[in-house]
Amino acid sequence: MAVPPASVARRVEETLGRIERAQPAFNAFITVTGETARVEAAQADLELSSGARRSPLHGECVAVKDLIATQGTRTTAGSKILGAWVPTEDAAVVWALREAGAVLVGKTNTHEFAFGTTNDNPHYGATRNPWNPALTTGGSSGGSAAAVVAGLVTVALGTDTAGSIRIPAALTGCVGFKPGYGALPTRGVVPLSRSLDTVGPLGRTVGDVRRAWEALMLGVGGRVKGVGESAPDTPHPTPHTRSLRGLRIGVPESYVFDRVDPEVEAGAHDALRAMADAGAEVRTVSVPDLAGCVDVGIAIVRPEARAFHRRWYPERAADYGDDVAKALESALEVTPAAHVAAKKTRAAIGRALRRVLREVDVLAGPTVPILAFPNADAFRPVLPGGELPRHALTRLTYPFSLSRLPAISIPCTLSRHHLPIGLQLAAGPGQEWRLLAVAEAFEGIRGPWPEPAAKGVGFGV
Repeated sequence: MAVPPASVARRVEETLGRIERAQPAFNAFITVTGETARVEAAQADLELSSGARRSPLHGECVAVKDLIATQGTRTTAGSKILGAWVPTEDAAVVWALREAGAVLVGKTNTHEFAFGTTNDNPHYGATRNPWNPALTTGGSSGGSAAAVVAGLVTVALGTDTAGSIRIPAALTGCVGFKPGYGALPTRGVVPLSRSLDTVGPLGRTVGDVRRAWEALMLGVGGRVKGVGESAPDTPHPTPHTRSLRGLRIGVPESYVFDRVDPEVEAGAHDALRAMADAGAEVRTVSVPDLAGCVDVGIAIVRPEARAFHRRWYPERAADYGDDVAKALESALEVTPAAHVAAKKTRAAIGRALRRVLREVDVLAGPTVPILAFPNADAFRPVLPGGELPRHALTRLTYPFSLSRLPAISIPCTLSRHHLPIGLQLAAGPGQEWRLLAVAEAFEGIRGPWPEPAAKGVGFGV
């Protein structure tokens, strides 16, 4: 069916208006690309009115994390150092979005250089959680999550190295999908840790994320050149049932429910029971190799980040925020031998998870062990045992970054104070479509997800 002329242009104007009104409340964007969005909308209207539909995202408004290069539009990486950088070409995934006919309306806020978990940015301001603006969105793709949850765009791109898509998805109540390492190219993405960095979509529903994944795979031709160890799916969905009947779900009970907020634990268990009631087989599995994942990740990420930043750090240390500068400095504490050992442990973790995933179809548990908190608490030892919230946020996401497996966070319930709780699912290498089908099946039994408390700012205004 042909789309009426100017319908995309009208939606773009409505989207730009919502962003303008919501920006003071949520600070989800660093740059809004209104002029180019209008040009892309006009082109999309011409194509769609003639019946030419490139992808499921053709004519849809999307946002892109400001770590991902966009031709002719500044890409700051949330930093002062790259504050005036205007790339001369698109990152591969942005090119794929444009090929898919998506309309880019802006670049979303991020933790500086994606090197943190709160999106409390010293140069562009903190992104605020639509469920409670006094609390963190999580990071580093917090701007993309807030833009989706506030109803500003349906889909946004983020990046994930240790949980940076899944963490904000869990804390803000949207769907965040980290494909397997290499399933999408990272060319044109400012790196944090080249051996772990991935790109993926965030959306309001699994269906939105699935459409974005299909569009991205069509845009890159279903093939990845030069990087990655995970063979990507075909550009078109392989048929997968959206029923949970007979699905084997493994829960690494000795790890994923250690030191977890009681409300988060109860919410995840309720979700697992609902999946069991729908016909899934839920069983406890043993993956002892997961202990110490955060330390392993730090020993990999910090030296790799320091290697990239040596072009600026320490000479321009004053241009970094305090937390990122300290993280780069602390990379010197990781000896070359410790870095090599951490990579060997990373490989062992990957083997252990792949071995378990030959016995079950997916692994499940909470996405993060805590609820959203004020950014000021991120560096305070306020959790049991003196754990810092910024480190706790990566404890359950790191295993699937280190193993380079696809993982997704889906909102499963709300806490008593109406804060989102996320359920994390992970699958074997190359199982992105299957994982999305399982997530969509869970979403179906969970039912409609409520809108955030700040509805009056972002939705329908």
